[in-house]
Amino acid sequence: MSKVVIKGSADAAERRSLARSISSAFQAFHTSLTLLIAPGVAAPYLIYFLFQMLLLALYLFENSGPLARLWALPVSGVSPDTLGHYPAHLLLLQLILGRIEMVLEVFLKSIFHGATVYLVAKAIRRGRPSVLRAFYTAARRYPHLLGVSIISSAAVYAAVYLGSWLSSGIVGPARYAALGGGIATALMIQSLFVYAIPYIMIDGFSAAAALASGISLSLRTFTKTLLIVAVPFLLTVPTILLDMKAEMIALQLSPDFMIHNHIASRLMELVSTYLITASSTVIFLARKIDRPAGTSIDPGGAR
Repeated sequence: MSKVVIKGSADAAERRSLARSISSAFQAFHTSLTLLIAPGVAAPYLIYFLFQMLLLALYLFENSGPLARLWALPVSGVSPDTLGHYPAHLLLLQLILGRIEMVLEVFLKSIFHGATVYLVAKAIRRGRPSVLRAFYTAARRYPHLLGVSIISSAAVYAAVYLGSWLSSGIVGPARYAALGGGIATALMIQSLFVYAIPYIMIDGFSAAAALASGISLSLRTFTKTLLIVAVPFLLTVPTILLDMKAEMIALQLSPDFMIHNHIASRLMELVSTYLITASSTVIFLARKIDRPAGTSIDPGGAR
């Protein structure tokens, strides 16, 4: 029996069994967490988190003078002089840094995604992960990583924006239903792209080929793939809800709440992003093993 037939039969069996898909997804989470004992596996996302904290510190301590013009650029109608006054710069922190990081997410973070996939794959194959080598390899694949990042980010942001737009003129439960619909759509769209980076970093595919193959793989394993995206997202829900009311809470408690909320949000983002990236890589590599139809994937068995 050919590998294609074996994999196709196993995929079909998993699609018919929700329990089997859930089991495979949580096996991938378990493997992703156990891989953290390997030195450097989480280093790219930890470095990116430190970069975000440096950006926060720069905003807090350099919010007047020439840099104030830079901070004011992402938000129309905000005067650079406003950022030099307390508590205005704190109340605007979430909006300004959020928009700056949105750009960085597209054009810079793709390298960190690629480096993490490289390190996770090395750890699974019992290799010796090298952080420098991971970044070097990701930098060489940057045009393809960037292409995937632009397309996937545009699709996800469009879904979120559509939900926000639909909810803007609605009040009550219908508003939250519209927002929830936008987020649910964004998660489904994100799940279509999670295997594109493993195809680029592990199999050496171009951006176009990685997108086509990644979407095909996601559709064949849709329930399991949606779970490895949606479950880590749930970790960020508390901070997302706080973000929605952050300014009001800050005015009632203390403007410094904006700083604490920003740090907590980025910490949850760090954990969630690692779980999604590592778990998708685990499943991607596990699929290279021959297995009989109806059996669950054992991510730890990939070599």
